[in-house]
Parts: sequence; C-alpha cells; structure tokens
Amino acid sequence: MDVRLEQAVEIAAAPHLVPDQQVVQQAFDYVHGVKDSEDGWQAALPLFARAARASETARMFSLEILAAAIERRLSRPEDESLQYIRQLVLEYVRSSYGPGAAMSDSPFIQNKLSHVLTLLFVATYTTSWHSFFDDFISLGKSSPGGAWDHLPGVQLFLRVCASVHDEVADVLIPRTPQEGQRNVAIKDCVRGRDMQKLVASWQEIMEEWKGKDSSVVEMGLKIIGRWVSWIDISLVVNELMLSQLFQFMGFGGKVRDAAIGALTEIVGKKMKPADKLDLITYLNVGQVAEEIAGSAALQDQKAEDYDTDLAEGTAKLVNVAMLDVVLIMGKEDVDDSTRQRAENLLQLLMPMLLRFFSDEYDDVSAAVFPVTTELLSLLRKEKKATGTLIPGHMALLQPILKAIVLKTKYDEDTNWGEEDDQSEEAEFEQLRRQLKTMQDAVSQIDESLFIDLMTQLIEGTFDRMAQSNSVDWRDVDLALYEMFSFGELAMRNGGLYIKGQPSGVAAERLINMFGKMMASNVPNHPHPVIKLKSMELFMRHHTFFEVHTGYIPRALEGFNKCIHDNHIRVRTRSWYLFHRFVKSLRQHMGEVAETILGAMGDLLVIRAELPEEKNDSDEMSESQQTEDTNFESQLYLFEAVGCMCSVPSLSAEKQAMLVKTVTTPLFSDIEQNLPVAEVGDARAALQIHHDIMALGTTGKGFSDWVAGSSRPDKTCVPEVANEFGRVTEAILVALERLSNFSVVREAARFSFARIVGVLGSSILPSLPRWISGLLAKNSTKDEICMFLKLLNQLIHSFKNVMYEMLNELLTPLLQRIFSALSEPVTGTDDQVQLTELRREFLNFILMILNNDLGQVLVSEANRNQFETVLTAVEHFAKATSDPPTEKIAINLMNKLSFVFGPPTGIAGNKALEALAGINPPQEQPLSGFENFMNRRFSILCWEIPYTSGFNIKDAQGRAVLGEVASLQKMLYLKLGEAFLDSLKQAIFPQIGVNRGVDEYCDALRRMEAKEFKGFFQVCPPPSFPLFWL
Repeated sequence: MDVRLEQAVEIAAAPHLVPDQQVVQQAFDYVHGVKDSEDGWQAALPLFARAARASETARMFSLEILAAAIERRLSRPEDESLQYIRQLVLEYVRSSYGPGAAMSDSPFIQNKLSHVLTLLFVATYTTSWHSFFDDFISLGKSSPGGAWDHLPGVQLFLRVCASVHDEVADVLIPRTPQEGQRNVAIKDCVRGRDMQKLVASWQEIMEEWKGKDSSVVEMGLKIIGRWVSWIDISLVVNELMLSQLFQFMGFGGKVRDAAIGALTEIVGKKMKPADKLDLITYLNVGQVAEEIAGSAALQDQKAEDYDTDLAEGTAKLVNVAMLDVVLIMGKEDVDDSTRQRAENLLQLLMPMLLRFFSDEYDDVSAAVFPVTTELLSLLRKEKKATGTLIPGHMALLQPILKAIVLKTKYDEDTNWGEEDDQSEEAEFEQLRRQLKTMQDAVSQIDESLFIDLMTQLIEGTFDRMAQSNSVDWRDVDLALYEMFSFGELAMRNGGLYIKGQPSGVAAERLINMFGKMMASNVPNHPHPVIKLKSMELFMRHHTFFEVHTGYIPRALEGFNKCIHDNHIRVRTRSWYLFHRFVKSLRQHMGEVAETILGAMGDLLVIRAELPEEKNDSDEMSESQQTEDTNFESQLYLFEAVGCMCSVPSLSAEKQAMLVKTVTTPLFSDIEQNLPVAEVGDARAALQIHHDIMALGTTGKGFSDWVAGSSRPDKTCVPEVANEFGRVTEAILVALERLSNFSVVREAARFSFARIVGVLGSSILPSLPRWISGLLAKNSTKDEICMFLKLLNQLIHSFKNVMYEMLNELLTPLLQRIFSALSEPVTGTDDQVQLTELRREFLNFILMILNNDLGQVLVSEANRNQFETVLTAVEHFAKATSDPPTEKIAINLMNKLSFVFGPPTGIAGNKALEALAGINPPQEQPLSGFENFMNRRFSILCWEIPYTSGFNIKDAQGRAVLGEVASLQKMLYLKLGEAFLDSLKQAIFPQIGVNRGVDEYCDALRRMEAKEFKGFFQVCPPPSFPLFWL
C-alpha cells in the first residue's frame, strides 16, 4: 500500500512528466483519498519511516497525512491508533536522532516532523504520554545525566519545544473556545510537571554549545523568549539566567539579537503594576539600552557597518519597557507611590526613546512609535483633565516634536520621483502619515509650542533660501510639507480670513509664511518636488492670493513653469492644480490671463494614440503612461483655458478672441481627420473624440453653470456666443458624419452638457440634430439612458422655453426608446441596461409632468404615442422582478392622474397636497382621462398584488403596496364618489370581493393618505381574498 501511495505522490508532484492525463487524475484522486480516509496513515507511516528512504516529496506528504490523522483524533485521546502512531514515530525519532545516530533529514522534514510530534503531544500529554519531554531530552545526551553532546537530538528537542509553544500558547493564532480550554489544561500540566526541568535543560544546552554552535544558542534564547509569557517569572529572572542573557548580548550577531529579544519578552511579561516596575528596575533596562546605544556598532549611523538589527532590537526593548510604564501611569487604580516610580522610570528611559526615534533607519524609529503614541495620548488626557501639564511632562513635548519633525525629512540618500525608488517613496509617505498623527497630537496638547516651532522651522528655511541658492532640497521639502500640515491648523476656524482679517494666530503665521515663501522665490527651486509642493500650497490656500493679489502674477509664472516641466509627475499634476487655482481666482486675474494663455499653446496640442494591447503580467512604468491618461489630465488645461477666457475684466471682444485662439486649431484638426475617420480609421476617430472633449471642457471652464441648476446664471455676450456657436456647429458636423463611432457620440454628449452652460437656451434649436446624432441606430441602451438624463436637465433648466422644441422631437425620441425597450436581452449586462432604460424612460415622463409640460404628451404631434406610453407604464407597474421600477411606474400613474384627471383646486386641499408634493405641477385636465383612470388604473391596483412573483413579505413588495395605496387615494380625490361606485359595481365583483366593501370604501374616504397606506399594507379587511392575508 505504501508503494502505491509513493507512486501516486510522485505522479501528482510532476504531472508534466506523465503523458497520460487520465493516470495523473487517478493519482490526484488517490492521494487525496488517502489523506481524507480514517486509515490512510497506515500507508503513510511506513512510507515515511522505512529504511530505504523515499523521496523528499513522498515523505513530506506522508507527514501531512499523519498530521491530518492525528488532528481528527485530538478529541479522542483513547483511540488506540494514536498510541500506535506515537510508538512508531518515537521509534523512528530515536533511531534517527538519538545518541549514535547521524541526522539525515532535511530542515523541511524536521519542521514537519516537529509539527506531527507536537500534535501527538496535544493529543496525549495530559492523558498517557507523561514522559514526552523526558523522551526528547534523552535524545540530546550520549549517556543519561551526561552532557548535551548529541547535536541532532539537541536540535530536534529545541524544535519540538518551539513547536509546542506555537501550538498551545501563541496568542496570535485564533482558536475556538474548546481549543482554548484544552490548551489551558495542557499549560497547567506542563507547569506542574516539566517546566523547571525544561528551563534547566535550555540553560544547560546554551552553556554547552556556546562557542561551538551559535545556531543552538540562538534557538535556546528564542524559545525562552517564547515561553516566558506563560511560565513562572522566577525561573527566568534569576542570577544564572540573567548572567547568561547578558553574556550572550556580548557575543554579537544573531546570538546577541536573540538575547536582546529574550530580554524584551521578559520585560513584556504581564504583571501587576508594582511588580512590573520592580522588574524593569531590577533588569536595569535603561542602563542596558544606554550601553548598547553607546557601543561601537551603533556609534556612527552613517557608517556602512552600522548594525541596524542591533538598533532595532534595542529600540523594541525600550518600547516594551516604556509602554508598560506609560500604561501604568494612565491607570486610575495605582497608588501615588507606584505612579511616582513610573514617573521616575519614564524620565530615565526618555533619552533612549528619543535616541531611537531619531535613528536614521526607519525600521528602528518605527519600533518606538507605539510607546510614543501612547505617551502623547497620556499627555493629551492629562491636559484635558487638568488644563495643563506638570513641568516634567511639559518638558517632554519639545524634544518629541523636534524628533518627529527631524524624522519627517527625506534621508540624504533618498531621491524623489525616480522610477526605481517608487516603492521606497510609498513607504516613506506611509511613515510620514504615522508621524503626522503624532505631530497632530503634540499640536492638540500645546498649540503654542507647535506654532512657534513650525514658524521657526519654515520661516528659517525660507530666510536661508533668500540669502543663498544652495539650500538642500530636502530642507525645503520639509518646510513645505510642514507648511501644508500647519495650514490645517490655520484653516480650523473656517478659513485664513474672517472679514478680511486673519482668522487666528496660526492663520496670521501662515500668511507671513506665504509672504516669505514668495519673497524667497521658493517656487523657482530646480527640484521637481519643491515645484510641485509649492503649487499644491498655492491651490490649497488660494484665499491668500484673493487678498494679496499682487502675488498672483508670480504664482502664475510658477505654474507656467510647472505645467511645462520635463518631469511627468510634476507636469500632469500641475495641470490639475493650475486649473483649480485659475478657477478659484478667475475674478482677480486681469490681463495676466492673456499672457499665460499665450504661453500655453504648445500644451494644447492633442495627440490621440490607440491603446496598446498588453499581457496581464506586463507592468507599466510611470514614464510609460498611456496617451489616453495624459489626455485626461490635459483636459484640466482646457478647462483652465476656458476660465481664463472668461475673466470678467476682459472685454467681450477680448474674451471672444481668446476663445477663438483656442478653438480654431481644434476645428482644423477635426476637419483634417474627418475624411480619414469616415473610412473607418479608429485613430482618427479617437483624435476627433479628443478634440470634441477639449471643446466641451473649454465651455465648462468658461461658464460657472452646473448641470441641474435652474438655468445658466449669466447671459453669454453675443461675441462669445458666436464663437461657441461655431463650437456647436463643428461638433454637430463631426457627430452627423461619424455617428457610427461610439467614442464620437460619447464626446459629443459630454460636450453638449457643458456648452449648454455657455449658450443657454440658444442651443435648443439645434436639439433635433443632437438627438439624431446621439441616438444613432447602433446606440446602446446605456447611451439612451445618459441622453435622457441630459434631456431631463434641459427640461428642468429651460422649462419655460422647451415646449415647442420638445413637441417637435418627442415622437421620434419615444419611438427610439420603445425600439430599444423591445430589443431581445442577450446577457446579464444587457439586462442591467434594459432595467436602467425602463427607469430613465419613466423618470423622463415624470420630468415632463413635474415641469408643467404635460400637454406635450397629448399634443397634435404626439397624441398617437400617448396610448403607447400609458401601456408601457402599466406594464412596468406589474414588473414584480424589479420593485424599484414598479414604484416609479405607479408613482407616474399617480402623477398622470393628478395632471390629466378632473380639476380639484389643490389650494387648501391638504390631502391632495400630501400626495402631489409641496410644489406640485399644474393641473391640465384631459377630456376623457377620468374614464381611463376608472377603467385601467383602478383595476391595476388589484392586478399588481396578484401578479406572479409579487411578495408582500418582502420589504420592497410592501413599498410597492404603499405606492398602490397612494394611487388609490389619488383616484378617490380626483374622481370622488364615482370612483367608489366603480369599485363597488365593477372592480370588486370582477375580482370576487363581496364582503367588507363598505368598510374598505369608508377607509378610503375618511383616512389621510399616510394612514390609508399603512391600512392597505398591513391590515386589509379580512373579507378581501388577497394572497397576503
């Protein structure tokens, strides 16, 4: 059986070597079957332990099978197979690792074997294998009671000890409550039976092998560090153990690091506050850390042989000790004596905290971040509780803040913006975020200290720049970074200025910083990160320039350099920042706008490139950004151009001239590429797409209008209107000739929505041409949805002038919508688009009604479509698979009834106001519509609950019923008693209701809309044969 298992494992491990894939599948099935079976271990154990060793792969898999078999029996320690497995495995261990044996197993096999032995330990130690540790101790000694002289046995014993801890005491491994209880019992048994013996064995092993095999000593120290959390502290805090630890700290290398790690774990052991302070004092942690910090290995942080591992290990030791001290100080239940002792230790250890926090290596610094954060939290609570800090604590803040600021600076060997350093840069930005959290905590504790120190740092750097051009870019970057952070404090009161005056002390300092920044010409610094950070600050604090308008030309000069910068990150990011800056300061730019615009011509040249196909595994470097991504950033420039063209101080003629300067090259480009695109050239079509997008974005920048507002907030002067009229014509020509290209339709739709803001209602006469091009035969349902949303915005914004235009285009538009709605569904995405189109169609009709344009639905030109519209609405009202659409459809029926039903005079009619809304549309009674309401809307209220798939127990189903109840109430308010008569004489007999009719009609008559909705949803009369009863 073991031979067959070996063959199957070999085939499964190298399936590419077997030509017959059926054989491979059989091998996979067999090995998995053996692993999952109850007696699979009977084949695995001899395969692993036999004298003629199988392959490494076969033996590893055999151990996995054994581990799985033992895990299944952990709750059955009495299982005889466990004892048999234990016996055979122990025999193998003694023969392979005992005295006289030469170890031949690989480290991988040893680790897996240790895991199997540990599982046997968990299953049997408390019940039958009481000699577990004795059996493994005997492996390391050539003679009982002798020296630990047999290396294979020693190493396996240590491996098993490490594995036992991981299995029963590692707090980072999640466990079930049952496993937790089991492990507690095991640890109690180990403490009572073997702990002293184990600790003595580890000490003896380390003493025996020091100077012979450092890996053994290292393993012993790591085991002590692991086990110390759950053993009696007196077993490790004694003269013998501590003398060993301190001795090993002088060995160097991994032994030293392991010794410091063990000491750290000893210090971190959970204890009562007074006992913990005794321990830290007894171990003299401060002096130990000071001696290590003063050692030759940690003297020169810039030296190549600076020992970062030693520094990080010592920093962790300081962190653990101080963290416990700080936590003790924060406890409310400690006595004054204990608190004072903790205070003394805090002051003693503080220099070491600052030493390692300020280390040039980030991993070393990060090791003390936890205690620094906790200490600042303690000080913040003290300040909040008492309003101040004791002198000793107040003195801590300045050195901590200085250390934080120093650590925030780029290292001397770090460069910014280079492709090879991106990962390091991301790590540094993460470090800065952590540091900023601590820096903000200092600011909250002592704002004055923070303001003064930041002012000194930032203004001092700018003063040095004013005197010399040789200031290191890292110093300037630090000043700008801290200025950005300082700005958050300055803006806390609602902005830099309140009624023209600085909003506070921090705001006043920030204003002064900006003045020095401009005076020292910081934005012209040659380093790219300095340029970029300067522009970020200009954009973020544009209100400074609203008051100090004299600096605007210099700021724009800096922006002009950045938007032309050779560094792609600086250049593309600056395009966005420039757009935001110009948009915010449009009112203050004056004639300088023309100058800047004239210098931007080279940036407004568009070059479309089709995306290259790449494998999923291909990586794209920063310098290999696609042209499409570049164009998305370039659009910010066109919006900025639009803003500069509309500067109020420029004359109408000048505005029109600037617009023409920008748009004419785009017109020429479109004209040049149209013939090529018409014959199917995709790149030419994409070029035209980009040109149209740029034209639309320019219009967006020119106008402040936001889609969805009532209408554009200013009238466009004729000169500018003429230029944007040319823009509209150019886009329409391209759209009409290239309507078969979806990218062109997309760009035209985008631009139309933005040019509306410039031309206002004067764009409406061209609306039929827009619809003809945008709703081409191959337009998707998604495109129709987006156009309907755009049309809704137009109706809302220009309802007073939309009637004639809407009257002309409604029938062809509805025909195109109904055609799309009737298309077969071909997949999930198509179904999603169809659902969205249904909702947008319903919302479109609602928008028409809500803006008092309902007559367009029944005009001479469109009345033939009205019946189709009503039929579609009724159909969607019964779409039980889509409750949101159902709700919209029923709500639309409600609105149709209000608008076209008999007049009621809504003024003062609170019941009708509750249903029609606060700002209802005008009633536009349609002759004969009351009959339609009585015949079709009324019966539909009862058909909906009976429709297959409707579920009253579902929350959405109940919401639909609420809309049905509102519709019935609207029908009653509009039709009066005639509606109730129709219910009694026609509707209820038709659906089989013959009892409770009067009660129902009375409820409909006397209840308010909200009350009736609840009645209809929850408590219909019991005589009604509705399925939800």
